[in-house]
Amino acid sequence: MLKGKVAMVTGAAQGIGFAISEEFAKQNADVVLTDYNPKVVEVAQDLAQKYDGRISGLVMNVMDNDSIQAGLDQIMSSLGRLDYVVNNAGGGVLKPFAELTDDDFDQTINLDLRGTFQCMRAELKLFLKQGQGSIVNTGALGSVYNPGGMGAYNAAKNGIMGMTQAAAVDYADQNIRVNCVAPGLTKTPLNDGGFLDKILPTVPMKRYETAAEVAKLFVFVASQATFMTGQTILSDGGVSVGLK
Repeated sequence: MLKGKVAMVTGAAQGIGFAISEEFAKQNADVVLTDYNPKVVEVAQDLAQKYDGRISGLVMNVMDNDSIQAGLDQIMSSLGRLDYVVNNAGGGVLKPFAELTDDDFDQTINLDLRGTFQCMRAELKLFLKQGQGSIVNTGALGSVYNPGGMGAYNAAKNGIMGMTQAAAVDYADQNIRVNCVAPGLTKTPLNDGGFLDKILPTVPMKRYETAAEVAKLFVFVASQATFMTGQTILSDGGVSVGLK
């Protein structure tokens, strides 16, 4: 149980980010759900009715350094500490490579890669002052298995995997761990549709992953895998090891 610990999750208004937040709450952590969408405040209020920890929502834009810093400052002011961060906010344009426009590429890289970088930088500075902390970034199965049409998205997610390794080495001796979890075919409000249905036959387990399932892995890596750092952990129903 994580009573007395504080977790922050970005991109938490829905989908995997919300599921991760709820899993932290189930384990009695204090949880701050952040998102650029103001509905995150209402979502957090609803979650707070179900669990005992201090649960709140915070509007934060991962593409804005001032917004990130203001969010972290508010957490420290109100809760006094920050133990676990899940950098989950992201998205992307899915098109065949030659059809990607400059705007498509920039939008995806800025949200997924630059947004994660900006969050990590601010979080690491906070953790260095605090003397401890754990970061888990959200990667993607596409880093190792590419069904096509994911050029910009995979560039961003592979970059996140690389940043995870770099930061892990930089701060491994300062009580800071940095890891990455790469979900497989997980149905969420952002990706529910025909794209996943086309890929489903390649999944050896022949089903989708639920957000609640992968949320357990995020929380375990953040809080329990205390000798793990610099790793990208796949939760993909067997796709990365073979097709069936």
